[in-house]
Amino acid sequence: MSLKTGAKFYRRTDFKLTLWYILTFLISALIISGFLYLRLRHQLIKEVDRFLLDEIKELREILAKHPEEKHLLKDFENHIEARTLYPVFFKILTEKGDQFYTSKNFGMIGYVTGKDLLMKVKKGDEIRENFRPEGRRRPYRIITTLIPIPGYSGYIIHMGTHLKFVKKSLSNFKNNILITLPILIFLGSIGGWFLAKRSLSPISYITSKTKNITSKDLSERLIPRGTGDEMDELIHTINGMIMRLEDSFKRMAEFTADTSHELKTPICALRGEAEVLLSKARTIEEYQDALVHFLEEFDRMNKILNDLILLSKSDSAQMELKMSPLKLDYLLESLCNLFQVLSEQKNISFIVGPLEEVSVMGDKIRLQQLFTNLIDNAIKYTSVGSIHVSLEKNGDVALVKIKDTGIGIPKEEQENIFKRFYRVDRSRQTGGVGLGLSIAQWIVRAHHGKIEVDSEPNKGSTFTVSLPALKG
Repeated sequence: MSLKTGAKFYRRTDFKLTLWYILTFLISALIISGFLYLRLRHQLIKEVDRFLLDEIKELREILAKHPEEKHLLKDFENHIEARTLYPVFFKILTEKGDQFYTSKNFGMIGYVTGKDLLMKVKKGDEIRENFRPEGRRRPYRIITTLIPIPGYSGYIIHMGTHLKFVKKSLSNFKNNILITLPILIFLGSIGGWFLAKRSLSPISYITSKTKNITSKDLSERLIPRGTGDEMDELIHTINGMIMRLEDSFKRMAEFTADTSHELKTPICALRGEAEVLLSKARTIEEYQDALVHFLEEFDRMNKILNDLILLSKSDSAQMELKMSPLKLDYLLESLCNLFQVLSEQKNISFIVGPLEEVSVMGDKIRLQQLFTNLIDNAIKYTSVGSIHVSLEKNGDVALVKIKDTGIGIPKEEQENIFKRFYRVDRSRQTGGVGLGLSIAQWIVRAHHGKIEVDSEPNKGSTFTVSLPALKG
């Protein structure tokens, strides 16, 4: 393995996860082992204390019946000297601290009774302590307590035994842990590596599949495992992202094709007309008519370009709205006054109202553009009948309805009318390029509202715009 390959290996997530598993396992094993060691030590010391207290109880009975007969204490000493597992040694003091009786093996350890200890014992405390004589490795366990004797001042007893077997048991336990720990770490490493590889296997699958997904082919999808875990959620998220990218690329391709078509057609027409115009001498009037027509086509293309720039900015979130409170009824009333003349020229009845007083938070220029597009479309696609504009407040929502009796929109076409450059076949004669409703939908969404259409062929259309109304 080269240095570069090794460096890459150490940066791999499965390797890092395995290290974390090993570290966590090791710390957990050490904590558990330490806890068990302390519990074992505590339990062994507790058993030793119980044993010493039993001996103190036996000695108490002897002193209670024969408080001054030392030969009975000698018999007790001879009896306990025969024990090999836990040899017991003891020392008896009067309550004043004077020595009354000391076993042979007690004097060998060099234990000295301190004044502070005597004071605590006289108060009724039971003192339990570990004692290690100087120059010796073996520790001892000593319990000191006061035995009151009726008719006497009482005796202070030191009862002790060595902790050789406790130390040996703890040492054996420690050695077993040290032997077992490497085995546990080895098994934990294998288990950690297996778990890491198993946990990250979906990522390898995602990586290999996404490498094959390019802008030329976005139809590929990742297959969820059906576990419902975070990896499945990641796969669903990536599939959603790919779906959105596919839709964006598709719309971009359609948008580019439609844009080139909409701009190429009038440019070719203008060029052809100019060639015909220059093919022979013309009168001044003919040149003027041609120039007027050229200007009209230039204005039309300029409007297309402006609309495209607006939609492009909206897609890239570069378009900033100047939001402010405004009265929607006043805005609609002023727009309807402008379109009243246009509808009269087509002999269409233009009905305004009722217009309830409703205020909204919005961009005045964009809202004017929104309703201008909708009303202009209503007049454009209505040859006979009427157009009705109304405004009402429904709870916290302002509802603007623009209803016409025009040519209508087939059901199968209604889902597509808000797409860019989309035009219903019968509307092509109007000269529109299919951007007005796309702009209208963007403006409504930018104002956190929605736009809906209800239409039937030859019966007219009703566009309903819902905008959040201001309270008050």
